Amino acid sequence: MIPFVYLGSSIFFPFSDNWNHIIDNVLLDYFINSLSLAIGVGFLSFIFGTVTAWLTSIYDFPFRKIISWLLLMPLAMPAYIIAITYVGIIDNNNFLPDIRNLFGGIVMISLVVYPYVYILARGAFLEQSKALYENAQILGYSQLDIFLKVSIPMARPAITLGVTLAAMEALADYGTVTFLGIPTFTTGIFRTWFGMNDTATATQMATLFLSIVFIFVFLEQNSRKKIHYSENIKTQSMLNYKKTSKKNNFIIIMICVLPLLFGFVIPYMDLAYGPIFISNEVLNTDFFEIVKSTLFLALIAAVIISLISILVTYVKRLKPKSITNKLMQIITLGYAIPGPVIAIAVMIPLSNFDNYINQILLENFNISIGLFFSGTIFILIFAYCIRFLTVSSRTIKAGLDSVSLATDEAARSLGANNISMFIKIHFHLLKTPLLISFLVVFIDVMKELPLTSILRPFNFNTLSVKAFELAADERIADASSSAIMIVIAGIIPVILITRNILGKRNKV
Repeated sequence: MIPFVYLGSSIFFPFSDNWNHIIDNVLLDYFINSLSLAIGVGFLSFIFGTVTAWLTSIYDFPFRKIISWLLLMPLAMPAYIIAITYVGIIDNNNFLPDIRNLFGGIVMISLVVYPYVYILARGAFLEQSKALYENAQILGYSQLDIFLKVSIPMARPAITLGVTLAAMEALADYGTVTFLGIPTFTTGIFRTWFGMNDTATATQMATLFLSIVFIFVFLEQNSRKKIHYSENIKTQSMLNYKKTSKKNNFIIIMICVLPLLFGFVIPYMDLAYGPIFISNEVLNTDFFEIVKSTLFLALIAAVIISLISILVTYVKRLKPKSITNKLMQIITLGYAIPGPVIAIAVMIPLSNFDNYINQILLENFNISIGLFFSGTIFILIFAYCIRFLTVSSRTIKAGLDSVSLATDEAARSLGANNISMFIKIHFHLLKTPLLISFLVVFIDVMKELPLTSILRPFNFNTLSVKAFELAADERIADASSSAIMIVIAGIIPVILITRNILGKRNKV
């Protein structure tokens, strides 16, 4: 709670000349570009995600099973790496349109976040009643009518959640918009903090942006609470996959392959091609040390966040009306908060705490622990917990909610306490959600750029920061080695996730 309290207190800071300059010249641009980015990414993700989810859920076409899980591959590709690769391709082919603009940013981010919509929409489509589709066909509805007037309205809660996650990713993006030269709140906060060296104004900007994000999240959650839908769970889950002509099969495959092609295949091939021509100055001992530090950081963060998520969700289950539960709801809003905002919220309080501890130790014992909290990976792990706790806890909560409360009551009647009940019952049922939680956080930490760039200790580097730094210096080919390692490290977790989430559904 301390980081959020600190941000809120910034409204009482005196306003500087820099703040007045920002209000007069660039604040409106930050707001318009950030809002346009969120809306544009949400819209494109909706199109890419729902259309591909519908086609892979309703039609039987060649390679359907493999395409259905390959469509999640862009999750392993950070948006800024997509931007880096396509800028390199465009620079070598002058006839291609320039993407260093707002529209280019929307497309780049959409290509890697549409899987959020796809996986949620596909799950909702596959669970819809067979009778509903048959009745619609009897009434003379075409397949397009069923898609627009039946399937999408019924899947609206899941689709809304997916679109919201995509929009939040767009709002939190730093690497892509910076590389493409798009002024947003995230770039503005970063420039004010480090370019103008004005921490107070950067904090006030972060507070303003955080308020806008919270309003957006509140409206989205409130709208979902008003959505009511029903289905007969006793009916067959889905229509039999529809056979189509060879011509239609070709069209369906092309529609499904296009986002995969531009969101993963082309960038991956370009990245894999790049390291062939780079010098040994890049692929050296330092590079492999960066690989080790990145994997270590992602592993530690994923383990800690998953353990905290188990604790949070279990406390919420045992005491749903407690004050602790209410506080946890606030804490788990971190995924909607951009990286630079979280960086400010944790850096300054922890730095002040380090100074306070050192002052006490020096006065009483003549020793100093240095920047123990703000100058080590502790601050990174702490920031990651704020940023990704939501993703992890929601996954584990979904698994925990599948266990009936009657099971808990039966266990208590047999003399089991909360700890033994968790170990003997809940933990075994949470193995798959826990694995998915771990893998998702692992991927997110691997790709995270602004938090890592701002908060990393001295002489500590990661693949994401290295790739972005080289790309910013226009060393696109050299940046490809770090980028390809991020993608390779992310592919295996994505495959495991798709097998766990979509594997059983593909057998329908």
